[in-house]
Amino acid sequence: MIKTPENQDSGRVTTDWALERTRLAKERTFAAWLRTGLGTAIAGLGLVKLLPDLSPGWLVKAMGFYWLLPVLQSLSLGYRTYHNVLEKLEKEGFKGLPSRSMVILTTSFTIASIVAFIFTILD
Repeated sequence: MIKTPENQDSGRVTTDWALERTRLAKERTFAAWLRTGLGTAIAGLGLVKLLPDLSPGWLVKAMGFYWLLPVLQSLSLGYRTYHNVLEKLEKEGFKGLPSRSMVILTTSFTIASIVAFIFTILD
């Protein structure tokens, strides 16, 4: 990916390193979106489990279900942000982690969150 200075002029090497930093920042940002989504899911699930005796019972379940929306939004935004930057980098001829891997990861977290909320709310 990044070639040695002997093979390229210093301007191109600098550009390659800038692209590498951008790729790493993009992956850190994706990880932060996933952490935010999962943290929100844990907070929502904890809310439902810590307040089971709150009356009326449907209110607790509704609050728990409401917490699922920011989880899904966070996971979706994380993927879209990653994918948009990846497309721009690929136009420059720079490769990152395949978008397919991120789709699998995002989909897995989304399904796990939905299933956890369903089982917690129905419990």
